[in-house]
Amino acid sequence: ETRADVTDLRRDVGFAPATPLDEGIRRFVAWYKEYHG
Repeated sequence: ETRADVTDLRRDVGFAPATPLDEGIRRFVAWYKEYHG
């Protein structure tokens, strides 16, 4: 299992994603199916 290292992003921009990757993928797939039928 791998994850993106957001250390630099957090330090430089002050942002870190709050949604876990697996949940984000599920949400995206649901949106995509709804939007594109």
